[in-house]
Amino acid sequence: MNLRYRRLKGTRDILLEEVEKLRWCEERWCQVLSRYGYGEIRTPVIEPTDLFLRSVGKGTDIVDKEMYTFESKSGESLTLRPEMTASVVRAYLENGLTRQPGTVKFYYIAPMFRHDRPQAGRYRQFHQVGVEALGSDSPVLDAEVIQTAMALFDAVDVKGVMVHVNSIGCPECRPAFLEDLKVFLKDNIEVVPESMRGRIDTNPLRLYDAKDDGVNQLLAGFKPITESLCKGCQDHHDIVLRTLEKLGVPFVNDPALVRGLDYYCRTTFEITAESGRKQSSLAGGGRYDYLVEQCGGPATPAIGFSIGVERTLLHLDDKPFDA
Repeated sequence: MNLRYRRLKGTRDILLEEVEKLRWCEERWCQVLSRYGYGEIRTPVIEPTDLFLRSVGKGTDIVDKEMYTFESKSGESLTLRPEMTASVVRAYLENGLTRQPGTVKFYYIAPMFRHDRPQAGRYRQFHQVGVEALGSDSPVLDAEVIQTAMALFDAVDVKGVMVHVNSIGCPECRPAFLEDLKVFLKDNIEVVPESMRGRIDTNPLRLYDAKDDGVNQLLAGFKPITESLCKGCQDHHDIVLRTLEKLGVPFVNDPALVRGLDYYCRTTFEITAESGRKQSSLAGGGRYDYLVEQCGGPATPAIGFSIGVERTLLHLDDKPFDA
């Protein structure tokens, strides 16, 4: 058969039994998130490009390499959303929800778009289930949000997952650490691939995400960021860890964990699967206390996470990958 049209590389068709499996997961996720006090939000797939430039950050792989950006007929730069947090913050501000008392809690199950190299569990159109909780700076909320993520995995019988948690400080204590890190990296510049050297001055924390064995070994010999935390950040982190223990959430205190987006501060976390696959990270999130203000709103502490749906389904039931 001479097919005239085929799906684009990095996309996939979801059919029959897999649709039923996906719907089964979505129903259970919605039930869990409702119990934890989250309400659903749906935002446009396209957003102004500047929203992601401002929030995700220049110098990140998402902004520099992965966004699907195009110009509208009126000349406006638009982007297919690569992640959801920035869109939720935009909707939170645009719809006047800063006037809502207490913590505003959203959840979403939605498609995202990144021009990434397709492989098992990683597509150019992919789906995430996630939450955003805006309005509280309590470290107890951080632990509750992590517990919520683990409850979502438990709801669909995902086994063998572990939380890795860290603190990356705040604007008060992080700059000193970054300056020390820049000096260390420049003193060992021969180890850093030329393609990554530009990150040293723009945002050296990005090198912790580098997929390069030499860089990873180099950074393993540098002091952990937790040694540079101010008292406020250290106290916050200690309460998060103690609360996780009390909630019975299994975790590893991982001082090398740095999330790949610029808006994170203090608590960052990742949930990984015990798997031989490269894509063992199933979820990630953290606190972003300054993003709402950066987008034009009042100072508003917030925290959230997202789970990769395709990666989670792959972990549940291995199937051949077709890019």
